[in-house]
Amino acid sequence: MHMRITPLDSPAEHAAAELKQHSGLVSAYALRPMDQQQPVLVSVWETAAYADQAAVTAGGRKYDDTRFQDCDTTDAPPSYAQLVYFDGSRSQAEADAIERANNERIAPAVRAIPGNLGAYVGRAHDGSFAVLSLTTSLQAVEDSQRAIMSTALLPGEDPALLTGPQRIQLAWVLSAFPATSVAV
Repeated sequence: MHMRITPLDSPAEHAAAELKQHSGLVSAYALRPMDQQQPVLVSVWETAAYADQAAVTAGGRKYDDTRFQDCDTTDAPPSYAQLVYFDGSRSQAEADAIERANNERIAPAVRAIPGNLGAYVGRAHDGSFAVLSLTTSLQAVEDSQRAIMSTALLPGEDPALLTGPQRIQLAWVLSAFPATSVAV
């Protein structure tokens, strides 16, 4: 899958309406960051070629290697999102370390937390990552952060390769496609 994170200049409902007209759309979320930054559109596509056909995603940050990590099986729509950015070029060793930590330590720690709907994890060609976590409550966000911080490093994990995120944005979900739960 392919993920794009695009600053929104138009109202969220216009962006969502445009996206629904395109083939290859897996899911889309219009978000308003709580820190009053510009609203963003996170769209997930079957391929980059489909995303390229949507004018609303032009200029967005591209994550060509995107996968979904499932959590809660509820059909509730997401109300909150957390965008976590691991910006900048990273060596293959750093990118692999972040991916391993996410797959083997972090995702298992948050999977059973009530209200977590899942997360899209995107990796760009330069080794940078973005994670879009979707929840039904702020409590789920807090519980997830607490669970992540309480995990111990796995055998062989090198803390020097795990530099942490450059930015974290908590956001309200203004609109979601599909409207309930998370598409895979």
